[in-house]
Amino acid sequence: MFGSTHTVRQGSRLLASSVVSLVFSLIAGVAIAQPSADALERSRQELSVFSDLLSAGLDLDEPGGLFGMNVGSIQSRYLFGQGAYLEIRSPLANRRQRLSLAALGSTLRDLQSSQNPFARFSAAQAPQALSADAVDSELVASLSSRIQDVDYELIVSSALRQASEAADALRSLEGIDEATYADIRGELATLRQELQANLATMSAMLDSDGSSADESLSARIAPLRELAQRRAVELGAQLERAQSDYEQRWYAERDLFEEALYASACKASEQLLSFADSESLAIILAGLGDEGVRLRPDRVHILSIGELRHCATGAIDSAEIDAVVYSY
Repeated sequence: MFGSTHTVRQGSRLLASSVVSLVFSLIAGVAIAQPSADALERSRQELSVFSDLLSAGLDLDEPGGLFGMNVGSIQSRYLFGQGAYLEIRSPLANRRQRLSLAALGSTLRDLQSSQNPFARFSAAQAPQALSADAVDSELVASLSSRIQDVDYELIVSSALRQASEAADALRSLEGIDEATYADIRGELATLRQELQANLATMSAMLDSDGSSADESLSARIAPLRELAQRRAVELGAQLERAQSDYEQRWYAERDLFEEALYASACKASEQLLSFADSESLAIILAGLGDEGVRLRPDRVHILSIGELRHCATGAIDSAEIDAVVYSY
């Protein structure tokens, strides 16, 4: 029994000694594997040339921004023993932002179109049915008329504002051309002038006889309210269709961009002479991820250096490069 216990203890000591030796050997290996300054500089220069070729292949070096600045950029970092990290910013991210802003505007318009605070007063019981005396009834009638005036102004103004914002979003999403946009703006300006004229007439009649319930006035102001609300609904529906079309076009443009990315990386991979086949490129397409829980996530592509070299030699096509792709 004692011999057995001694054997176990001796075996434990040998195992512990082996683990310690392995740890020290790994530490020594890491220390030996530290890159030299020349190796780092060589890898940095290769990655810089690779990034420049990638930028040219993706048309990111074309001047087109504000003051002639480039429309995109690539930031690269060399990761010793792992490969490289590249972050690409392109005009597609800015075009994606238009869609996000249009969606936000639609949500705000839905909130603004909720029932206005004077609606319940407008729908209240007629003053004639109240049990108050004549003086109080006249006061209530006057207040009710003014509330109806405010109610009318809120409804029409809100509809015109929604229509105007929808037109602006349609223009941004390329859902209408400049001529159509100008026509809509002119139409809405005319409706605003008509609103002000109606409000002035309503105020004058109220001051003259204390009532705005004249049938001729009601017949005059009702069409404007109906027209403004109808145009807001029409432009809102047109905007929804434009958002869907724009999103489909955007995803199609992203597919083409990623095809160009793989083709350019395939050709430029010949510059990465000091990189091992086992290393990889982690490419981050800023703001180009799929919409999800996180607003405007990035699109991540992880490409094997070995796969890129197979592509460069013609063994596989750029569309056949095996890669890990996800939004984050």
